[in-house]
Amino acid sequence: MATAEHICLERRFLLHGVPWQAYVTLRDLPENEHVRMTYDRGVLEMMSPSKFHEQMACLISRLIDAWTEECEVDIQSCGAVTFQREDLEQGLEPDKCYYVAHEPLVRNKRELDLAIDPPPDLAVEVDLGTGAIDKLVMYAGFRVPEVWRYDGQTLQVYLLGPEGRYVRSASSASFPQLPPAEIERVLRQLGTASETALVRSFRHWVRTTIRPESQ
Repeated sequence: MATAEHICLERRFLLHGVPWQAYVTLRDLPENEHVRMTYDRGVLEMMSPSKFHEQMACLISRLIDAWTEECEVDIQSCGAVTFQREDLEQGLEPDKCYYVAHEPLVRNKRELDLAIDPPPDLAVEVDLGTGAIDKLVMYAGFRVPEVWRYDGQTLQVYLLGPEGRYVRSASSASFPQLPPAEIERVLRQLGTASETALVRSFRHWVRTTIRPESQ
């Protein structure tokens, strides 16, 4: 029988002893559309993101959009698409995820089967609290090459190593010229100016610092 406990940070709710099919059923219910679920071999964590959480995730997404547009990098955005593999008995949703190197392979795919298709090249996690499930271990199981994790202050970049474990990196493999510190700088200004103004200032930085020839 499933047992439950509350986790106070970020309004999380934890269930133990949940069968795979019960998780899939809960995940597919329309009324759970806005609930983030992380399932790991019988343990189900549900989280309702706060406004601040969603603001951060959306701003990171807009900055990635601005970067790839200005630097002419082809990507496919998959948002918070659900990662599921019954053989691993695992499922989760990133805040945002992207195909970069593998974008041509999935460009025309309407649905993903992560038992067959390559995983997204980059997953973004806004982590404002301590979850009960280690998502980095799960992402490693799905073979996601790169994970960004933002805790409200610091953007940490993790790259999947040859041993199947993530290693902290000073730079992104997906966007090598984009310093994580620049993303942090913009995120820390949230609330001091409009989101549009922050993205506009970031575009100006890209054009004058990374691609000055575009001026």
